[in-house]
Amino acid sequence: MHPAIKNILTDFFPAAEEFYPPNRTCTNLHCPHFIDTSQQAPLYDPQRYIAALYTLNNGAYPISTTSLKCRSCNTRYYINYARQQGPNQTWYRLYYQGMPTVLQSEKHLFFEEKLCQVFRSYTVLSHASASATAQFYHNTLANNHIFNTGSYSPPLLRSEYISDLFDLYSLLLHHSEQGTQLALPDSAGSQSERLMAAMLTRNHFMAANGQEQWAHSCQGCRKFFDREGEQYMLSCAVTDGVAIGRPCCAVHNCTNPLSTNRTRYCLPHSTMETLCSVESCQAPVEPGHKTCSSSQHRQLEENYYAAGQSALLLRDRLDQARSYSREGDTPDLGLPSGPRRARKTDNDLKARFGRRSTHNEQLVVRPCGIIIARGTFYGAESLSSVAEFLRGVFPTQKSMPDVLFYDNNCRLHQYLAGRGPIQQHFSKTALVVDVFHFKNHHSTKDVYCTTHCNPMAFPQLYDPETERWTFNSSACEQANAWLNNFHGIVREMLPVRYEFFLDEVIKARNRFLVDELRRNRQGPYLIDRRLLLQ
Repeated sequence: MHPAIKNILTDFFPAAEEFYPPNRTCTNLHCPHFIDTSQQAPLYDPQRYIAALYTLNNGAYPISTTSLKCRSCNTRYYINYARQQGPNQTWYRLYYQGMPTVLQSEKHLFFEEKLCQVFRSYTVLSHASASATAQFYHNTLANNHIFNTGSYSPPLLRSEYISDLFDLYSLLLHHSEQGTQLALPDSAGSQSERLMAAMLTRNHFMAANGQEQWAHSCQGCRKFFDREGEQYMLSCAVTDGVAIGRPCCAVHNCTNPLSTNRTRYCLPHSTMETLCSVESCQAPVEPGHKTCSSSQHRQLEENYYAAGQSALLLRDRLDQARSYSREGDTPDLGLPSGPRRARKTDNDLKARFGRRSTHNEQLVVRPCGIIIARGTFYGAESLSSVAEFLRGVFPTQKSMPDVLFYDNNCRLHQYLAGRGPIQQHFSKTALVVDVFHFKNHHSTKDVYCTTHCNPMAFPQLYDPETERWTFNSSACEQANAWLNNFHGIVREMLPVRYEFFLDEVIKARNRFLVDELRRNRQGPYLIDRRLLLQ
């Protein structure tokens, strides 16, 4: 379409709503007009175009949006942000403070804030993927609107639109709560690329015990007792790992990010792509292969890729069925049995041809179900990793819980013994095995575990009158079951979005639980962080 005709159609296109910037004067403190006159310059040069608004109650329909420009500093103001030039001569988008009632996630896509909240809740409570959320909207809420009678029709939502909307809405929510302004680069290859740096900054915030419920307390996770006429208090936490992960560098315990989720090695280890994939072999690879010229190594590679072929899988199942059937039960179909896949033996070589994934996510949960921290373990859920993770979550002895449940506390207790400062850090915390694992997974002959980590060894943890345990030691198992349902969504994510997404769904779930605790009169509140960090 000719640009002139397109402009005419835009000027006269019937739109259900008109959107403008929230101000009519330039608010840039570095604007030359403001510096010279101490007055804000008026905005001119309107630019208008047609876009789509997606709502909760009225479906999707066309709207028009107009931007205005300051002629003094060239800042252009849009409905959610101002595009202005930074000190390094690059242009960026500075979002207005507070949460908008309408959020622009793409140039032609606008979303009602209530709908953003619904999408967020649907993701958290139903473990819905971005594609499922888009399909949910089109099947239930995107009814044909009365204004959808012209030449413009709102586009169908795609999964990447929903993902970017989730991230942008979460970032704006975070900055609104912190009283800061979100700044994004104006030039980017895609919206997800534009959001990346801001998401990484938010991830660093969360890694420093930034979950808003880190200092949570309620009647379910703090108990008061009387001892010799004096009242004292016990706090409790539970930790455990859940086996979800994302692609990571194939070098054991390497935390460097991958450039894409299709590579095996991070950039510092990328030279290992030129070496044979068999462990302990440092010979260069042959062109088109991941192994060296060794025939034994090459056979290992061929077996690895042959194992995924459908014909070989079906033949393997047929041979298994034949081996289980009695003689004469199965007619001879004249099919060749073919070679079976090689079974592993003690002398088998070890190699890694595919990607490695992170080992698990480690959670720290209060007995009431509130998740106060999360961490990614790369190589294994080792005792040293757990100890260092807990020291990071509880950086001072005042922040340490009085009781810590963990299914491997017997070994953790032994690991800490004689380790100086780290043992001192845990010295006032009872390391107890949760009730379920102690009953079902620990030997009665383990004297050390029975002596130091038996929950019955701590009278305050069990009430003989009610025959009930003081704390819910299975809270982390329950939280893990909830988080594990996101595995299919996050397993192909790169580190920045993986961390961001998990922290956001945990934050949202915590808010739902706090509301539930409040309704159940459990008195949830936040302890002053300064008291815990002294």
